Amino acid sequence: MFRTIRIGRPLAMGAAGVLMSLGAVAATAPAVWAAPGTPTPSAGPSQTCCHTELTVDGPGTLGLAGQPVEFTEKITNTSATESEDVFLNLVADAGAGMPENGLAIWYRTDDGAWEKVTLEYHSGSFQGTLPPTITLGPGESRVLHLRLGLPMGEPHNGDSDGGTQSVRLTSSVGAADGSWVLQARDVRTIPVKGLTARLTGVPATAVPGGAPVEFKATVANSTASDYVNVSSVLFTDRHTTVQVYREGEWVTLAPVLTAAEPDTAGFYLRGPDYAAPAGDSSTVRARVSWKANAPLGKTRLAQSVIVNAGGSVPFRGTYLGAASAQVTLTGSRSTSPSQSQSPTTSASPSTSASASTGATPTSTATPTPATSTPAGTGTGTQLASTGSDNSGTIALSLGGSALVLGGGSLAAYARLRRRA
Repeated sequence: MFRTIRIGRPLAMGAAGVLMSLGAVAATAPAVWAAPGTPTPSAGPSQTCCHTELTVDGPGTLGLAGQPVEFTEKITNTSATESEDVFLNLVADAGAGMPENGLAIWYRTDDGAWEKVTLEYHSGSFQGTLPPTITLGPGESRVLHLRLGLPMGEPHNGDSDGGTQSVRLTSSVGAADGSWVLQARDVRTIPVKGLTARLTGVPATAVPGGAPVEFKATVANSTASDYVNVSSVLFTDRHTTVQVYREGEWVTLAPVLTAAEPDTAGFYLRGPDYAAPAGDSSTVRARVSWKANAPLGKTRLAQSVIVNAGGSVPFRGTYLGAASAQVTLTGSRSTSPSQSQSPTTSASPSTSASASTGATPTSTATPTPATSTPAGTGTGTQLASTGSDNSGTIALSLGGSALVLGGGSLAAYARLRRRA
């Protein structure tokens, strides 16, 4: 995670072309934009004129729509005799798919408060300079505490129209004497991930008016970001009763219905606005039963993970993970419900439900048929055909933009169910 770069040869910043190619900017606004994707020049040979080192301990991952991740940048004046005045400029390039409210940088002031860095936005790239000028005496170092996050909007007002798989962070130390000489620079690419969802042990068949089918719904956070305002929603058709196991008893959940999709019901498996700390994994036991008048044939259960849902439209926010399972409603007695064990996987990875990964909210995925036996049962119970978002974040979108621009995971689920 550590990288130290020293540039000993002064590089004049007077020409705009040189400024853009190096990704450095003047200490005064307006800043000159670094060209996204410009190759990174290697450090020049050590010279006697410049005595600046930059050491960055950057974040390993970022969570899309998660809380910011703290990191440090250390600037050192290696001269034994001369002081220097420098500034730190930051350029975070997230690609054209990142909206203007999708990225933010904070710095910690001398009194310990966190302040936002004023950033200029241009086509998915964000650029700003930390105030104030940094004065370093001979041999002196300064450690800057920073935070980088991808909030994707404000709390309860998430913006799902955008995303990225990585952020290219360029940190440049420049001379603050008006010469704009580049003293040191660090360039790194930070992967972006999201929460993942998984359904485990969903039986392949169920009987309307019969016993409920039981399974597990998991949400995992493998990112370095903490998450707040998370909703884990199970979408079903309107003929279901959904229960979760809490504190030793089964609790019936209230369905959330909308006039736009009258045949679809959403259920908060964990309640809206729960927290998912970095590295956390949470599993809920759930069971679903269908009313006696439910139509026979194929239907779907789908778990969707939404951050910052709010406003007048239910389930609208930033969508990070999804997983679905196809269940066939039959007129005869089905095999015994799952006992909530995880299925035993065979050599093929498509024989069990898999978690969604990644953080690009325009991806789609096609459910993969799966048949396996729950571990330890020995009953040969057939599990439901499952699918998850293996390449992005939205498994339920059939047309990519249908979910993002259409404004709801609920609507996307309805489209998917009609195609089942």
